[in-house]
Amino acid sequence: MELFARYDSLRLRTYQSCEHLYERIGVEAIGPATALRFDDVGYFNRVYAPSAAVSKHVAAIERFYRGCPFACELVGPPLGLSAAVEAECRSRGWVEGREYAWVGGPVPAPSTDILVACGFSIRSPGPEERAAFLSCYLRAFEAEPVRFEAAMRNMRHLFSRPELSFLMAWREGRPAGVGMLYREGRLAILCAGATLPDERRSGCHAALLEARFVLAAELGCNEIYSWALLGGQSHINMERAGLATLGVTRAWVFNPAPDRA
Repeated sequence: MELFARYDSLRLRTYQSCEHLYERIGVEAIGPATALRFDDVGYFNRVYAPSAAVSKHVAAIERFYRGCPFACELVGPPLGLSAAVEAECRSRGWVEGREYAWVGGPVPAPSTDILVACGFSIRSPGPEERAAFLSCYLRAFEAEPVRFEAAMRNMRHLFSRPELSFLMAWREGRPAGVGMLYREGRLAILCAGATLPDERRSGCHAALLEARFVLAAELGCNEIYSWALLGGQSHINMERAGLATLGVTRAWVFNPAPDRA
């Protein structure tokens, strides 16, 4: 969870500094948690809370999101350690959200059978293909088309970050899906893996997982982690690829009201 908090913080701070979005983006440590806020993109409004001690800071979290046009999601400590957080959130009117699985372990040996049989060409996009990568990313995650221009303007700066690697899957010369890898030393996380709607259940996501295992090993990483909706297809694919489910967290959702203290 802390790795993903740093990954998302890196993205937001990159957008903030490169596009001068200081009034639209906030990243703040609140007790043991990392709170992220982007008033233009609801996805980023998330609190990573690996410790139950965040239960003492819920009021401060609410203040951080005051006036935000989007709800925020607190991804709490693992189930079994989250009773105090759940009680505090319920008492303050937060709503129970989704459950997420956190997966990881040693970098699995890639399955060459999948990579050979998948029918996709997977490679890092060249400079002239970066716009295609970003467009595929946004379409795969089903972003609203009206937001594409602003999102691509922000995201183009990520290609300059040495911590990030980018892969795109192609079928018959057309983009099919994307995947990214974030690295800290010998640790890596799988991120931004998504397939275009027409290519889903075709093996594209599984092939992108295997390709990133190969890349992680080539970069000297020996452990790899990710998270996904509990029981969703991404979670199933990652377990099939050799990663273990390490824990489950429940999210709590807060919808800030302008007049709430």
